[in-house]
Amino acid sequence: MSNNSTILILTSDAGFGHRRAAEALEAALIKSHGDECRVEVVNPVQDPALPDMIKLIETGYDDVVVDDPTLYQLAYSATDAPMVAQLLQRVSTTVMNKTLTKLVADFRPDVIVTTYPAFTQAAIHAARKMDRPVLVDVIVTDLIGVHSLWFHQGASMTFAATGNVYRQALDNGLAKSQVQLTGLPIHPQFADETRSRARLRNVLGWETELPTALIVGSARSRQAAGIARLLDRSGLPLQIVVVSGGDTETDEELKASRWQGKVKTYGLVDNMPEMMRASDFIVCKAGGLIVTESLACGLPLILHEALPGQEVGNVRYVVDNGAGTWSPGPIGVLTTAYAWLTGDGTALEKYRKAAKHLGKPRASYDIADWIYRQVKVME
Repeated sequence: MSNNSTILILTSDAGFGHRRAAEALEAALIKSHGDECRVEVVNPVQDPALPDMIKLIETGYDDVVVDDPTLYQLAYSATDAPMVAQLLQRVSTTVMNKTLTKLVADFRPDVIVTTYPAFTQAAIHAARKMDRPVLVDVIVTDLIGVHSLWFHQGASMTFAATGNVYRQALDNGLAKSQVQLTGLPIHPQFADETRSRARLRNVLGWETELPTALIVGSARSRQAAGIARLLDRSGLPLQIVVVSGGDTETDEELKASRWQGKVKTYGLVDNMPEMMRASDFIVCKAGGLIVTESLACGLPLILHEALPGQEVGNVRYVVDNGAGTWSPGPIGVLTTAYAWLTGDGTALEKYRKAAKHLGKPRASYDIADWIYRQVKVME
C-alpha cells in the first residue's frame, strides 16, 4: 500500500453506536497500518450546506427513542420492507448527493466505509463519479434482525456482526462474496487489555475479593441509580460500580443516594475496557455497542431495558446464546443477581463462558486488515 492510500469512514451521530464503530475502525487502521494509509471519520450531515431539517432529524433521535419509543417502533417497522428501504435510499441519495460528491472529490479515497446505512447509496453514486475505482464497504452496527436498509447490492463488502446478520444479508440479495462475518468493530483497547481482573481492580481502587456488578446508564437509560440502590440494600455480597454515562439526571440521583455497602460511582468514563474486564457481570440497556463490548470481555449481561426494533433483537441474541438474561426493571435485575450470586457460583460461570465464546474482541483489527487487503489489490 502506498502512502497516498486513503480511507474515508462515513458515520452518523444518531445514537452512539455508529460513531463508536467508525472510531474503532479508525483506531485499528492507524494502529495496524498507520504508516501506509490516511484515515478520516466524517459525519456528512454536519455539512453546513445541508438543510437544517436534516440535522434536526439526527439531533432529535435521542428524544424520539426516549420520549416516544412506540412511535420509533412504528417508524422502524414501516420502513423495514425492502421496497420501502430502497425508496429511503433514493431519497437519502437525492438529499446527500451534493455533499457526498464534494466530500469524495476532495478526499479522493480508495475505499469509503460507512457505518450508517442511509449513506450507502449516496456514497456509491459519489464513488462512481471518480476518475478511478473507489470501493464502498458497509459495517452493520446491529446484531440480529437488522433493518433491510443496511443491505445494498452495490456495496463491495458488507461486514456482518453475527451469523444472523450474515444470513439476512444473503436473504436480501447480497452474494456470499459481498459479505464477511467479522463481528462488530469495537475499540482495539478491548483486545489489547490483558491484565487480570485482580490487577485491574487494584489499579481502579476497587475491592479485589467481592463479586462486582457494573451498572451502566446513559441519557437513554435512566434506571441505573434505582437499580444500584436496590442491589445495595439487598444484602448480597456485592461490590457495585455505577457509570452514569454523563447523564445529568443519573449523576444527581447518584450523588443524592446514601449507600450502605461498597459502591463506586462515575460519570462519563474513557476506560470502559478496564472497568468491564475488572467486573463479574454488567447491568445495562441492550444497545448493540455495549452488548458487543461486554461479550468481547467475556462479561455476562443482565439486560433490563431495550429499545423497540433492533435492541429487542440484541436481547434475543444474548439470551438465546446463554450469555445473559432479560430482566426488566430493578426487581428483575435483583432476581437475576440473587440467582447468580447465591449457591455454588456455577450459574454465573456458565454465562461467563457463553459470553466469552460469543465475543469478538479483535473485530476492528479483522475489518481493518480486510480493508487493507482490498486497497492493496487495487494498487
